[in-house]
Amino acid sequence: MLSLLGLNMHESPQKFFISILVCLLAVQQVSARNYYLSSAGNDTRNTGVSTASPWKSIEKLNSKIPVLSPGDSVFFRRGDIFKGSININSSGRAGSPVYFGAWGKGSKPVISGLERISGWKNVSRHIWEAVCQACGTEFTNFIVNGKRQPMGRWPNASAPNRGYLKVKWASGNNRLVSPDIPDPGRWQDADLVIRTNRWVLERLPILSSKRDTITTSPTSYDIDKEFGFFISNHPLTLDQQGEWFFDKHTKKILLFSKTDPSKLMTEAAVEKALVRIEKQQFITIENLVFKGALHYAVSATGAGDIAIRNTEAVISGIDAIFFDHCNHTLFEKNKVGFANSSGLMFANCRNTLIRNNDVRNIGLVPGMGSGGSSYNYSGIAIYGASNLLENNRIDSVGYHGLRFDGDSMTVRNNVISNFCMVKDDGGGIYTWGEGNSTSEARRSIIGNVVFNGIGAAHGTDDTLRVSAEGIYVDDKCNNVDVIGNTIFKCGNVGIFIHNSSHVSIRDNVSYDNGIQFQLLSAGMPLFPIHHCEAKNNTFVARKANQRVATFITDKSWQDIGTMGALDSNYYCRPADPEMIILSSYKSGQYDVNKTYSLKEWKQISGKDQHSAGAPLHFSYTIRRVFPERKLTYGFYNAGLDIWYPGETADSKTVAHLLGEGLKEGMNKWAIASTDCAFKPGESNRFLLRFEARGSKPGEIIKANFKTRDNQILYTREFRLDGQFRQNELLFIPTRRNEPFERVNFEFSDALSPAWVKNISFQEAEVTIPNPANHIFFVVNETGLPKTVPLGKKLVDVTGKSAGSFIKLKPYASAVFFIK
Repeated sequence: MLSLLGLNMHESPQKFFISILVCLLAVQQVSARNYYLSSAGNDTRNTGVSTASPWKSIEKLNSKIPVLSPGDSVFFRRGDIFKGSININSSGRAGSPVYFGAWGKGSKPVISGLERISGWKNVSRHIWEAVCQACGTEFTNFIVNGKRQPMGRWPNASAPNRGYLKVKWASGNNRLVSPDIPDPGRWQDADLVIRTNRWVLERLPILSSKRDTITTSPTSYDIDKEFGFFISNHPLTLDQQGEWFFDKHTKKILLFSKTDPSKLMTEAAVEKALVRIEKQQFITIENLVFKGALHYAVSATGAGDIAIRNTEAVISGIDAIFFDHCNHTLFEKNKVGFANSSGLMFANCRNTLIRNNDVRNIGLVPGMGSGGSSYNYSGIAIYGASNLLENNRIDSVGYHGLRFDGDSMTVRNNVISNFCMVKDDGGGIYTWGEGNSTSEARRSIIGNVVFNGIGAAHGTDDTLRVSAEGIYVDDKCNNVDVIGNTIFKCGNVGIFIHNSSHVSIRDNVSYDNGIQFQLLSAGMPLFPIHHCEAKNNTFVARKANQRVATFITDKSWQDIGTMGALDSNYYCRPADPEMIILSSYKSGQYDVNKTYSLKEWKQISGKDQHSAGAPLHFSYTIRRVFPERKLTYGFYNAGLDIWYPGETADSKTVAHLLGEGLKEGMNKWAIASTDCAFKPGESNRFLLRFEARGSKPGEIIKANFKTRDNQILYTREFRLDGQFRQNELLFIPTRRNEPFERVNFEFSDALSPAWVKNISFQEAEVTIPNPANHIFFVVNETGLPKTVPLGKKLVDVTGKSAGSFIKLKPYASAVFFIK
């Protein structure tokens, strides 16, 4: 027999046994079997081992999966839909995985967790009712003609403040008071959707509702006043097309529809996971569509060497893909969309490769994602070790575009856009540390393109603040590389380092963000920023009201000095080259906020000695000035930021502010108000002019346009000298001013007096330069080189003339200035 297999008994023992092993593997490959499924198949008569005799159902497949051997394959016919959940409880081995894929021609086969809903009855005007016998006590997705429909909510998202009511008083983590709730008793047994923090959005059952008080199950964080909430999961919320409510006790669905839903395709998600893998190894899944999971399209726990390629996962009730304690996973060239919570969630996973995927429309419905955790509502979230995420495209996400935590993590060449749309204080790329030691293995953020950080201020205590960062290295991180990235059009900071150390920021372009670069060390005395470096970066503010860089500590000025080495960067704000770098620190019990030109920053800090500013500048032109608006209110009270709306004007202070100023000077704050009545969309421009001087050189006066509830609409700093200097601020209204809106003058030194006089506020006709006529920004979001023609006379950040074209490397960018 051995001679028939071609084995030589006279070979060395090692060669002999290797030959036997090769032969046995060859025999096994020959014995590997294929199994086929078709919606036209038959589970009882067919063998399932050929395309001519396929099985019909996933139920039949699940009965056979336990006997699958390494190298066996399961094929679903293209163009067909298969309902149910695949329970993979057999393993392959290296080189011989158990395979799940497609056969035939046409579109990818669909594994569906949706149940058709029929038997609709009209129970009141536009309200229809049907029973879902296959539904359990959970209900996460309702589909009409292939599209997700929203759970009913009150107020609607189209209402003021995006439908969030305000908490006026709260007690701990389960009780709130709001006078905005009409007839609170009717919301018994509904759900409360509430923002307890900018990064937390939760949905909780209402336990009692009396007068203006609601009591709920405990929230993850204490409830704060002024934060927002709305009501959901109640029949009385149904007033818009497609809104639904599910009664878990009767299994009845109520639907608001102006069309008879019996004439529509109505479906509900009933399968918790469309694929389950638990403690199995070497599984490959490709060329399938997973649609309509109650929880997860694919769920894997304690598994290893799972490969998922060229699949689609859409309309998932929680996360599209959920992996927990899995190793050596490959997730490649997949499309993931319309998940209620997160697109990809990998928890405690190692040696994961996530690349070339398209992830979009994730976590965009407030209250439908998982609550509490700051990982939820994210495009991709992963923590573990030795994981690589590259060449993914992530777009339109409720919170983080991509969050990653752990050691030896690399995030490379991803394109991330439109994030922080439901929650904020998050980032396009976000990471958070454990702060264990400075010897942690490095995390690398390299060559990514991040843009359009939107921000979700509605439902928070500050609806004018935008907290969407581009790249966000948050608390207690160590040893992070931020290299060669492009960040633009983010509402707050382009590159934000917060309470982290040993961070290297090199060769990045941060453009047209609220702030281009920020180091913030505050609130964590055990984790100050130190030993960071920022070199060879290009920071360009497109607008005059954007900051170039800020360095902030809740300790002394010396702590700014120990943050790290800064040099050979470009700090550019061509619309206003002065006052581009802010430093904030403590002097005794007082906060000191000072803003510098680049030249001043070099002199006072000793940093950035080889850094440079913008090679060109531009500004607005005043064509005509109208009569002054009346100053109706003036207030000064020993350096206190106190505002008394409705009080009559302090005529003495008004007179001083209009004239020669208070003789003894002022410190910290002075407040003035005019009779402005701006209208929405008003295109007029206004000039605030005033003279000011300080008692110490280098001090700063800041003019803040504030609302009645102390929110800043617009701010700008001016330098104080020993002599009075004329200052001018161009203010463009962005919304209707609230009553008693004022200008708040803030001084950088609370102990030294300053003087303000000759305040005027008047409408003006102003020509404002279009930044597009002065700055040319180009970016390559692809993995291939890109040639961009340069049709105008341009110079780069160094002031050197550019040629007729530029060849950008993959995932690279450049900023030019038009002569």
